Amino acid sequence: MGTIGVESNSRIWFGAARAGFELGNFGRDHEFLARERSKPIRLSKRRRCDDDQIELDRVRKQRKASIERKEKSKHRCHGDVGLGKKMPSERLSEDSEFDSSSICEEDKDKQVEYARCMLHHVLPYLQDFCKEQLNEKRIEAQNRGLGVFYNQLDIEKAECNGERVYCDNCSTSIFDFHRSCKNCGYELCLTCCQELRAGNLQGNCAEISYHYPYRGNGYPHGEIWGPPTEIDQNTTSHIPDYQAQTASWCEDSKNHVISCPPTELGGCGVGLLELKSLISYQWLIQLRNKAKELDEDWPHVDEGCSCHCAMGVESRKASERKHLHDNYIYCPSSNKAELSHFKEHWSRGEPVVVRNLLQSSGLSWKPNDLWAAVNGSSTDPEMAQVRAIDCLSCCQVDIEPDAFFEGYEYGRLHPNLWPVMLKLKDWPTYHRFEDILPLHCSKYICALPFQAYTNPKYGMLNLASCLPSDVPKPDLGPKSYIAYGFREELGRGDSVTKIHLDVADAVNVLMDVSDVEPSSEQENAIKHLKHKHKEQDQVEFSRNRTLRTDECETTKKCQVVRIHEAYDRAKTAGALWDIFRREDVPPLKKFLEKYFPEFRHIHCNLVDQVVNPVHDETFYLTVEHKKRLKSEFGIEPWSFVQHVGEAVFIPAGCPHQVRNLKSCTKIAMDFVSPESIGPCISLTDDFRRLPKNHRAKEDKLEIKKMIVYAAQRAVEVLLDAGKRK
Repeated sequence: MGTIGVESNSRIWFGAARAGFELGNFGRDHEFLARERSKPIRLSKRRRCDDDQIELDRVRKQRKASIERKEKSKHRCHGDVGLGKKMPSERLSEDSEFDSSSICEEDKDKQVEYARCMLHHVLPYLQDFCKEQLNEKRIEAQNRGLGVFYNQLDIEKAECNGERVYCDNCSTSIFDFHRSCKNCGYELCLTCCQELRAGNLQGNCAEISYHYPYRGNGYPHGEIWGPPTEIDQNTTSHIPDYQAQTASWCEDSKNHVISCPPTELGGCGVGLLELKSLISYQWLIQLRNKAKELDEDWPHVDEGCSCHCAMGVESRKASERKHLHDNYIYCPSSNKAELSHFKEHWSRGEPVVVRNLLQSSGLSWKPNDLWAAVNGSSTDPEMAQVRAIDCLSCCQVDIEPDAFFEGYEYGRLHPNLWPVMLKLKDWPTYHRFEDILPLHCSKYICALPFQAYTNPKYGMLNLASCLPSDVPKPDLGPKSYIAYGFREELGRGDSVTKIHLDVADAVNVLMDVSDVEPSSEQENAIKHLKHKHKEQDQVEFSRNRTLRTDECETTKKCQVVRIHEAYDRAKTAGALWDIFRREDVPPLKKFLEKYFPEFRHIHCNLVDQVVNPVHDETFYLTVEHKKRLKSEFGIEPWSFVQHVGEAVFIPAGCPHQVRNLKSCTKIAMDFVSPESIGPCISLTDDFRRLPKNHRAKEDKLEIKKMIVYAAQRAVEVLLDAGKRK
């Protein structure tokens, strides 16, 4: 095993094998980057088998031909959808970056069934959008003196040049109606317009300051107690000025005419915000009317099952809730996974686990082999190093790939024998997964179950697949996550993904594990260090008037689901998942807001503030935390271990956390199911209320735009089916 040494300047460095990197420097927000470069090492070359090389060349040639075909058809209109106006629309069998022959296409009847399901789910939201825009159009008509003759109002088209348009106040994506200043270009979404007129503007939150000082190398291991000197306790900035300026702006907008905000809020303070559109309002109304008509002509039929999972081969116990039917989760083998069964559990917001996905993949998913493939297909100098996260300090560090992957296989240690936990997130960082590993990407997507939901190009029940080729698309993956792991819960520096919410639905597949067994000497050292951590916690928690969970008598009587020891130690076991129900989000947030001072984050500092506990990604619940949560608030997550070849489906709106029991390689991808439209819209509203420099602030999904185009594609399919009747 490699070890970590301590230099004379009190910074931690990795002295393992042939490379090193430094911790300790930190910068803006949650990205604390040490830029001390390691000495160059010779990168190992690995030979691929001839068959894999031939297949890789074939995929690359196919992708090149697809790009050339796109360039030739860039300005081609795909035809009238029967709505009286031609809009860009991507055909299901054209302009794909993947080989259509390798993906089983649904027959016409299945397409109609999926289109009916999609239309049934998107129609209510499409009607809400039209109603919202109609209200704004009426207000604009009154402002221009047209009174009730709003139909005579001509809305000017905004120039976006194919780029995404975001609200300058709340950073939410704008898909059609908005207000814009001709003088400075300031743009405001309709939600902010409504809040502004009501005098309750929510989106423009001031930036916040995070205070996680570096207290020395010994502090994370319990050797240094007490606060650092001269800590600035101010955690926000410019709030008084922001509040005063916003209050004045709200007051000026009560007569429905919205002026451009002052320069302090990003505007010019001179012009008026005029109503603009990005798409034809008449086209949107015609789409709504046609969708409503077809939804009545083609009534939605729910073909889901009515079962409740219980003990059996296709279920897995994941919780100990009393008098509830959802303690077991649906867990079929990939060759027995039924879409109707999946839809039933998915519509209830339950996670699903599908087993045995990798039996016929024919590719190696070992990190070293992935790196060999990346190294052979990229000449980018940025690939010479990877940027990992040290789980003890939560800081980013630069390390050479060979050194990182060596630690993945054999482990790394601090000088005191505490395990080093590193993780790579969204790797390769500077490239799209499908560009740098096209063969692996293609195999991964084809192996996913429930292709109607998960296929990014052909998924008829995936709203993300409905976006036209000339519309900017969100980056929904696939993305790789490669991280070390340790079976015992350490309490500090665990290889974890802390509690968070994904922007949409997600599927996460465990591709590979590597088990690093600790020696008896290391186990004794860990036991000693955990005792020191506990003593440090007692001192600091008492200072903050909090009580550590393992000292609370009521939690000792509370039981949460425990993973079976044999199951936990299985050769293929890789990661422990905790997924919370959507309805349990309010009590979960209350728990975290109540006990946040006893959690640690950057440089092992205690968390000093909470913005939104399910979006901050600063909390990981230990077993004792989960006991207290159940004892005080009556909730517990679904808890289960993910094995190699298992795909975990996480519904949008379900907070979750993950801890690696071994070194793990996971590939994840987001998708947007019709059943999750409501939670995705709620998430977008959450994001717009976050501070401007929050990690989750940006509206990456653009769910409203997806809804419009999903309705368009469903209408196209049903109109075509009607012609064939």
